[in-house]
Amino acid sequence: MCENIIDELMRKVISAISASSNGLTFDELRDALEREGVYIDATCLRKTVSQMLRENKIMKCFSEKKRNKFVFKISC
Repeated sequence: MCENIIDELMRKVISAISASSNGLTFDELRDALEREGVYIDATCLRKTVSQMLRENKIMKCFSEKKRNKFVFKISC
């Protein structure tokens, strides 16, 4: 089931991350998707985010603004 929705999920993830100038933590990303009506298992979302990181579609950056957490951005 997870493979069937990955392309659409990737588009929504990029859209959610693009809307944030400071990037999003994983929990913020999941909350943003849920506000759009996308309810997905955290494991499937993590797999999708990992695939996007490997394909360089998004980046994982350290953020001092968000209590020293890693955030996902389109570019660091």
